[in-house]
Amino acid sequence: MTRGAYVFVALVYLVLGASFLASTATMIREFYGYEWLTMLLTHSHLFLFFPLFGLLVLAAFYLPSVAFAHMYWYHVPYGRLRFIFGIFVAVGLSVGVSHLLTSAHPRGIWEIAPNAIRADKGVPANCRASNVPCERAPISDVLGVLRAESPSRLGLSEFARSCTRDKLLPATAIFKEERYCFPAMRMLPGDACCTAQKRFRDDVGALSANPRTRSEAADLDTIFMPFKVFFIVVMIVVALMLAVWRNKMDALYKSKVPSIERGIMIGAIAMLFWPIMDYGYQQTADVLFGREYGAFKWRWSVVIGPWVVLLLFFFLRRLGENLAMVGQFSGIAGGLFAVLRYQDINNWAQRFFGAGADDWMPFVFGALAFIGVAALLWRQRARAVQEDASSPGDPPAPDGTQPAAS
Repeated sequence: MTRGAYVFVALVYLVLGASFLASTATMIREFYGYEWLTMLLTHSHLFLFFPLFGLLVLAAFYLPSVAFAHMYWYHVPYGRLRFIFGIFVAVGLSVGVSHLLTSAHPRGIWEIAPNAIRADKGVPANCRASNVPCERAPISDVLGVLRAESPSRLGLSEFARSCTRDKLLPATAIFKEERYCFPAMRMLPGDACCTAQKRFRDDVGALSANPRTRSEAADLDTIFMPFKVFFIVVMIVVALMLAVWRNKMDALYKSKVPSIERGIMIGAIAMLFWPIMDYGYQQTADVLFGREYGAFKWRWSVVIGPWVVLLLFFFLRRLGENLAMVGQFSGIAGGLFAVLRYQDINNWAQRFFGAGADDWMPFVFGALAFIGVAALLWRQRARAVQEDASSPGDPPAPDGTQPAAS
């Protein structure tokens, strides 16, 4: 493969990696004097996944992406045109999806400036200090009790009763019974808690939309979010296209195929942490802002599940036929389990990967990312000389003809 492919992919991935680190660093710097760790864990799908597992995925997909770029540039019919067109489509899709994400509701508490969170007194004002029942408790108090209670429970699904029900049917006993309502910080039946949750959601949205009370991290997120979406799009497309052109890849980069496949599988496993963290946050959002959906909530991260299962069918060949079948059927079984035990998985995700995670969990995530890098580099150096000596992917000759090795 040519040096140009290596350099091009390296530059793009360096920009993406820098944006991940800058996004998290901006949030930590702004909230460092006020609950920065709570913000980090509660919104782990934004501020922990990308600077840890996102960087691991970039490293794992580096060689596959170089092969993808080189193959399209030199060996695929109309490949250069398709490659350039694909970049424009990916950029446009990233900008469009990021706009949807940054304008959707409910908004995150991290999008409110720390001083504005401190200044918020709830509704009615000073209800907590005056010992008056709060229609909506102060945001800082709600965040504090959420963070205090989450680590002691395996998820918060019991406090996320659906606020969308059929008005032609009577309310169930579960909906009528009083339970702790986090936004009001007191025991309430279902309808009253849904009202408090809606008030909390609307007030958080109003504060995050007001330029005077909006956090700097939220302003900069309009810049960083397209990079995160572009990263997801590129990872999905690269792996899928390499699966489509698997036979051509085997012929062109035979000596590099084991390293390419190892990178794809390690990257795919690392990507699974994104939907886990994302749905962990969804449960937290349900508790704070109200649950207004039925059995399943669609989030963009859900596409990673079938994507990983598809990759298992294409890139487990090096394990041998029997082990490959085990891996493939395990992927299908895992997907079915995730669908059938959706709420249980959300509980585990919220407890260990979201607002309920212990303070030391970021170090565990960092250790897992480090192990992923070690697995990626395992035997890589031993292969390097052999791969460089036998690589058939050379650039076209000066007269425009393709080298015989290609």
